[in-house]
Amino acid sequence: MGKTPRILAVDDDPDILELLQYNLTKEGFQVEVEEDALRAIDLSQRFLPDLIILDIMMPSLTGIEVCRRLRALPQFKDTYIFFLTAKSEHYYEEAALDTGGDDFIEKVMGLRLLTNKVVHVLKRNFTIRKRVAKVTVGNWTLHRRSSSVTVRGETIALAKPEFDLLFFLAQNPKKTVTRESILGNLWGSDVYSVVPTVEACIDNLSRKLGKKWLWQLDDGRYRFRPDF
Repeated sequence: MGKTPRILAVDDDPDILELLQYNLTKEGFQVEVEEDALRAIDLSQRFLPDLIILDIMMPSLTGIEVCRRLRALPQFKDTYIFFLTAKSEHYYEEAALDTGGDDFIEKVMGLRLLTNKVVHVLKRNFTIRKRVAKVTVGNWTLHRRSSSVTVRGETIALAKPEFDLLFFLAQNPKKTVTRESILGNLWGSDVYSVVPTVEACIDNLSRKLGKKWLWQLDDGRYRFRPDF
């Protein structure tokens, strides 16, 4: 049996930290929490978490600066860093990802989305690395900043939900995924009325990319076809 994955959550709101610690401990993770951003940097070097959750706006130091300092240390080069924040503005997201954050999750979406993502990367070996500006797999190159994909020299603009779905599949090209897995990783399993369904996004992508971009298996699972 492998070691229990470690998570460090950093937020100046003790209620948020209590919820994070409860929910993630219930999933079987070893969880430490810290309200002070500066102390969190020292704690990270002692605790050596597999994944760090950062708020953005904190009194002593922003989460973006914490991320920058951690990424400058060799031991945190590949550590997952997720931002969980009340800030919804696009420039905060871009700053967080460009600094080295792997994902950016708005608190309004709730802890279920965060928990789903943490479980998938730490227990199921999925990849979620949104700090990567460009992903090339097979005949496809995905550009995060423009939410577009280039296939055989043709660049196609995508809506944000469509791009997020394709980006997730492209970073996990050898994984067979279920509809529930896609929904849980992209939008959380409790937001059916808020965002387009997985099927709607797949239909839209098929119209833009052609029908052969995705294997749809009989049992309701999907697999990306990067060499189509």
